[in-house]
Amino acid sequence: MYKIFVRKYSAFKRMDFFDLFGYAKMLFCKAKTRWIYAYLFGKIGKGVWIKKPAQIYGAQNIFIGDDVRIERGGIFYAVKYYGGKKYNSRIVLGNGTFANRDLNLTSAYEINIGKEVVFGPNVFLTDFDHGYDDVKKSRLQTDLISKGPINIGDRCWIGANSFIGSGVELGEYCVVAANSVVTKSFPAYSVIAGVPAKLIKVYDPSIGSWIKVNKKTCLEK
Repeated sequence: MYKIFVRKYSAFKRMDFFDLFGYAKMLFCKAKTRWIYAYLFGKIGKGVWIKKPAQIYGAQNIFIGDDVRIERGGIFYAVKYYGGKKYNSRIVLGNGTFANRDLNLTSAYEINIGKEVVFGPNVFLTDFDHGYDDVKKSRLQTDLISKGPINIGDRCWIGANSFIGSGVELGEYCVVAANSVVTKSFPAYSVIAGVPAKLIKVYDPSIGSWIKVNKKTCLEK
């Protein structure tokens, strides 16, 4: 116990003003998450902190695992009603996930985020789009259409400013390059990039390294 106290005291002594200010804000975020959000969300696990979100809607349909950290500006929108229809949306974030600033998860159906997934700043995931077949309807009242739920495997890395659409499934350990638009699924251990995103590298366990994919080697689903 004494050794723990000494270690923490030494850490505090090394902190400057901004370190201490950030630490105080973190304590506030943890308290707010534990004593307020925990009673509003479908689930809030242990060790979770959520900094100042931009918007939360349908919190009872949002389920967050242990040790999840969410930076400020996040939008977590679980649609309940739209265009006169009821939706049973569901958003799940697995243990150890980290979301950088301005993550947007908007769901009318289901978004599943695995364990220890990392999101760069300004990432947008949505499991639906707005239909446009009926030109007589208001753009805000058109039917919601979807190719299926979004499933992100464990320990994926989603780069800054990326978009992931409905029906996309990424296997574990996938890397999505910054500014990518992901409209289809990719297997585990893939590096994808571009608009629309394409497979550019895969992990080869026999040599313990990532290798480039040529035109003759396409492992996309």
